Amino acid sequence: MLRRALPVLAVLLPLLLAFALGACGGDDSLSAGQLHTQASAICTRTAAATDRVALPGAPAQGGLFLQQGLAHLRPAAARLRALKAPQDLRKRYDGAAQLAGQEVALIARSEQSLARGDDPADTFRQLAAALQPLTTEENAYWRGLDIPACVRH
Repeated sequence: MLRRALPVLAVLLPLLLAFALGACGGDDSLSAGQLHTQASAICTRTAAATDRVALPGAPAQGGLFLQQGLAHLRPAAARLRALKAPQDLRKRYDGAAQLAGQEVALIARSEQSLARGDDPADTFRQLAAALQPLTTEENAYWRGLDIPACVRH
């Protein structure tokens, strides 16, 4: 009985070892479906949270508005960056996640400008102008990845 099992084990053992080593040190990227599901969940939760941030009723409340938005946008951008897209989607996905991070950085700089006492109308006008091309490019990535939940309107 053992003699018959040895040839089978001789074939299976290297395969099992290769599988085990591949599982430990292999590519930890998500499948396209997993990426879609996880990125969509992050964007949907973040959109719902930022939609609940009250619009400023006066120019002096602009900084608080940006602070509250950043409280949701910063962790969302970090979670998006932490997802590892499959190889065939990685360049596009990483581009989208990088642009999301750049947008957060622009918003943070605007919040700091307001904290220094800069004019809220000018600050928001400059922020909108700076965000527009980034958002357009980022949205193109999200559409190309078929992750509409991350498209910003």
